[in-house]
Amino acid sequence: MLVSQLEVRNVSKAFGSVVALRDVSLTAKAGEVHAVIGENGAGKSTLMNIICGNHSVSSGEIRVDGKTVRFGSPMEAQHAGIAIAPQEILLAPALSVAENVMLGRQLASGGVVSWKATRTEAIKHLQALDPDIDPDARAGDVTVAQQQLVQIARATATGARLLIFDEPTAALTLKESARLFDFIKRFRGEGGLILYISHRLGEILELSDRITVLRDGRFVTELDPARTSKDEMIQAMAGREVADLDLRHQIPAKITDEIVLKVEGLSRRDEFDNISFDLKRGEILAIGGLIGSGRSEMARCLFGDRPRDAGRVEVFGKVENFSAPADAIRAGLVYLPEERKHDGIFPQLSVAENIAMPNLGAFANWTGISWLKVVGAAEEYIRSIPIKANSPHQLISNLSGGNQQKAILSRWLMSHCRILILDEPTRGIDVNAKREIQKLLRELAQGGLSVVYISSELQEIIDVSDRVVLMHEGKVRGIVPTEGATQESLLAVAMS
Repeated sequence: MLVSQLEVRNVSKAFGSVVALRDVSLTAKAGEVHAVIGENGAGKSTLMNIICGNHSVSSGEIRVDGKTVRFGSPMEAQHAGIAIAPQEILLAPALSVAENVMLGRQLASGGVVSWKATRTEAIKHLQALDPDIDPDARAGDVTVAQQQLVQIARATATGARLLIFDEPTAALTLKESARLFDFIKRFRGEGGLILYISHRLGEILELSDRITVLRDGRFVTELDPARTSKDEMIQAMAGREVADLDLRHQIPAKITDEIVLKVEGLSRRDEFDNISFDLKRGEILAIGGLIGSGRSEMARCLFGDRPRDAGRVEVFGKVENFSAPADAIRAGLVYLPEERKHDGIFPQLSVAENIAMPNLGAFANWTGISWLKVVGAAEEYIRSIPIKANSPHQLISNLSGGNQQKAILSRWLMSHCRILILDEPTRGIDVNAKREIQKLLRELAQGGLSVVYISSELQEIIDVSDRVVLMHEGKVRGIVPTEGATQESLLAVAMS
């Protein structure tokens, strides 16, 4: 169905006593990419979930082509020509890629599903985004980047003419992002309307025709991409100027000669080969390279989440071969996974419970667990990190991405870890929250914590780390200091 115009009129949304949106209005028209930006917790995703039928409004109205609509479900929104590709991966992992693309929209003849025709239709939508994705592979077996593209293909398969993209490139490589951008430009050229959320401001400037800025659940301003700048966008989102932080010089490293982690010849078939590096006490060592270079797989192997085929690992001078993550945790080595919402948090538990989860034994007595002590200990981290939460009892799923990440980090700090492996720790997090986390890590490293920092964003690596291990196609291409490095120099080493 064609959607010529979307109007959001004075929309407010409250979840209990928490007001997520206050009197927000915007207008978007066919044939444009309308970006919505703001810090974590600004209300962007809440607004998109209202438009696509996941949430109802508390007050105000949504109008499509001049008519007021109230969607009771995403299916009703799809019938009106609106579909969303959410930030979180929401696929059926045991089904094939093609089955996921056409889930709920299988083609039938005479009341019987035609799987051949359904598969052909799925391939058409996949080809428009990435011809390299195998339609017959299990969705749970393809890469995270490909899973994100499958979600986008599923949204396009609805036939919607208003597509909502929430952080669509967070897990994509440069090549996959370029293909997505080509699709967006074609879709816009054919009269489609896209609402686009991203913390990558360069993408916003490249793709969008108009930019709506939200802050603390309120409309702030509308910007013209042709006339604005990243600095103006950041200032509008934050409500203040956000100074560039030269963290490596403002919070100088206190690296000792003690090697706390030594990796020699680490290999795992079809994932990474002959990986060698060392990590010193008080150092932030980045692992850089394109998504798919084997960085995350290597980190999970170090954490005992999957076995290695070859190699030697020393932790604090002792040879280790962790058979499970619990062994690594006992040795003082912990891992924060790439997929925060899938692998990092317990979404139905409180902030306090999430922080204390691996450490509950420390709060036990003969009557059981003292939840009063659990909450008291969690409150110390909520204050000191700090974590923006209404209370320790708030569900962690209701926090912004940046505050969820801080809570997971607090979990391991409570366990007195000494080596912290972070996998894409600022993915999907706004500029200000990203800098807060990077500043915290520099301070922790200055206090003696050793950090392995995995990121596909080269500027982020330069900003926060002391050295960088550059990987490509499962191999180490070089290890260089970040002092004086540029994105171009690091990429040249990675691709050598």
